[in-house]
Amino acid sequence: MRFKIVFLALTSATNLFAQNSADSSFVISQELANITIVAPNEIRKMREAAMPVSVLGKRQLEGTTTSINDALARTVGITVRNTGGVGSASRVSVRGLEGKRMGIYIDEAAIGQIGDYVSLNDIPTDMIERIEVYKGIVPYRFGGSALGGAVNVVTKEYPPVYLDASYEIGSFNTHKLNMTFKRTNAKTGLQFGMGGCLTYSDNNYKMHLQNLGNRVVERDHDQFKKAMFGASLKATKWYFDEAKLEVVFTGTRAEIQGIDSDIREAYNHSISGIAAMTLKRDNFLIDGLDLDFDGCYSYGENGLCDKALFRYDWDGNRYPSLSPFGGEQGQYASDSDNHTHDLAGKLNLNYLMSEHHAFNLNVYATHTRQYPENELMDKCFGYKTSFPSRMSSITVGFSHDLTLFDGKLMCATTVKNFTYHSNTKVLENTFINRLSDVNLTRNYWGASEAIRYKFNQELMAKASFSSEVRIPTAEELTGNGYSILPATNLSPERCKGLNAGLLYHHDNAYGFIEMEATYFMNQLDNMIRYQADMIPSMARYANFGKVVTNGVEAEIKGDATSFLYFYANATYQDLRDKRKLEVGSTAPNPTYNKRMPNIPYFLTNFGIELHKENIFGGKGQNSRLLFDSSYTHEYFYDFEMSSLQDRKIPTSFTFDAGIEHSFQNDRWTLTFKVKNLTDRIVYSDLNRPLPGRNFALKVKFVMK
Repeated sequence: MRFKIVFLALTSATNLFAQNSADSSFVISQELANITIVAPNEIRKMREAAMPVSVLGKRQLEGTTTSINDALARTVGITVRNTGGVGSASRVSVRGLEGKRMGIYIDEAAIGQIGDYVSLNDIPTDMIERIEVYKGIVPYRFGGSALGGAVNVVTKEYPPVYLDASYEIGSFNTHKLNMTFKRTNAKTGLQFGMGGCLTYSDNNYKMHLQNLGNRVVERDHDQFKKAMFGASLKATKWYFDEAKLEVVFTGTRAEIQGIDSDIREAYNHSISGIAAMTLKRDNFLIDGLDLDFDGCYSYGENGLCDKALFRYDWDGNRYPSLSPFGGEQGQYASDSDNHTHDLAGKLNLNYLMSEHHAFNLNVYATHTRQYPENELMDKCFGYKTSFPSRMSSITVGFSHDLTLFDGKLMCATTVKNFTYHSNTKVLENTFINRLSDVNLTRNYWGASEAIRYKFNQELMAKASFSSEVRIPTAEELTGNGYSILPATNLSPERCKGLNAGLLYHHDNAYGFIEMEATYFMNQLDNMIRYQADMIPSMARYANFGKVVTNGVEAEIKGDATSFLYFYANATYQDLRDKRKLEVGSTAPNPTYNKRMPNIPYFLTNFGIELHKENIFGGKGQNSRLLFDSSYTHEYFYDFEMSSLQDRKIPTSFTFDAGIEHSFQNDRWTLTFKVKNLTDRIVYSDLNRPLPGRNFALKVKFVMK
């Protein structure tokens, strides 16, 4: 929203806008003659908005972090669940609500439709200005459906001429190469940009297999390769204030590492092409009406290749596959080649009627067509097992922003309507060749209210309530053609949430000190869970029932001295099963009021940064020493029916450290990082150990 309109007008007139070089929570201040203009910058303004939000700036994205997931994992209220090393599957959880319940955005454009080909971790941290984490409520201007909140990655706005290149080498034969280039023609206003990244890792670290008596083996089939290339053309002097066209190409090959057995040949693969268009214009048609439109089309091919004729255990013993056609992971071979077409569009109209009232209309629509093909699996069954499917959805949201009492009170009210339709064919029973046509159309309403009140310049209170709906994804409803079966009877998830907290921000001689404490409560109905099917190596999604969350989170961060920055946060989230009866039965539910399994409930983070300019003499140099620690208390993989059960994810307490030195006014930067400094054995999922101590050295060059 444009609550900053007065500040923008002043800074535009006097050319006083400046960006803080250390942490964007500071205040921008300039003096001209006898006039002083003081305006909170972007991150400070976001923190003072009505919605509950955490913002990660440069400090959280640099130093010991090697990916977006690293930065998110240290944020209050957030858990990141990885299944292995570089390129492994990961799930971002906000206050216990994870995975597809989170809205994932890049510059406010959703990437949910292309999640099989592009993930947050694919974006180099060098390209990111900040990361916004919204908790409980998805901002109305983003569109779409989500319950847990949203993660929005805001990429940097580069100078007219810019080149950024970096190379990182790390443990387990890991290599990362990133490059960004931008060129602007001042006369025409045309901007051309291009960039790409290459990632490779053997991921051959040693792992302790809890399922095999804590046996130690080396991962020998976990190689990961990914290539991405993108280009954009943006015009700033046409009818639209910004008209941008972007294209992105990706290719991935990820070997599958066995845990229960030694998988040696199976792998996942994908390629994709993505085209996106953005149009923006202030004062569109009438004064005060701003237009923001995003459109995206993607085509992708992905699949699983699992057709080895032999299986192996960790002693090297060889066994024939269970199917005459091969396969290491289960009873059936697979050589799938699935084709997917995705369309997504967002129209956002924002009308600033006065200094007190603003209105917003957001329309977000998606359409997905899937064409799965797996001839090898069809041979195993003796008939066709996967079929084309279509899914469409549209979300319409209308919002009102109210500002009163000289900006002390802000309210954001939103009403949304969700509609979706899916069409596919399914086998009534996978072992019987009998097809059924499934056509499904559903419609739901949701709403949210967020309030912020500033008692003074340093202390404010926030509260929000939401009743949101999450539409099942195409994968959840219609499967993916090789490992996930259709579940066309899924109901959407519904969540009622409450947030209430206090935020204190004090500017001191060195920068700032900020403290925040929040209570949150969620009631999730029709929870969708991923569960194994009767067919080995296959699974499907199903509605679980009602889950209630109660939790608190607290954080303190800031500048203790001119050279010391620190942060500390803690989260307690208690998710309980509230189903009184078994699903489809009158029998009592034995897990009623039990803590939900496989979800951490207590976690903390702490870190410090020591920084000093020209510590080695000379000019234009800056040095940083960073230290981060994370603690996650043990939790059960299954429902806790006895304190003696051993299916637990053990407590993890890890330490990371890094040193960074830049010279020639940040033209060159060298960074050395050590993760898991004490070489702790860490699991974030049952029997899936994460890497031990590992190192990385990075060199970065910037020309502007």
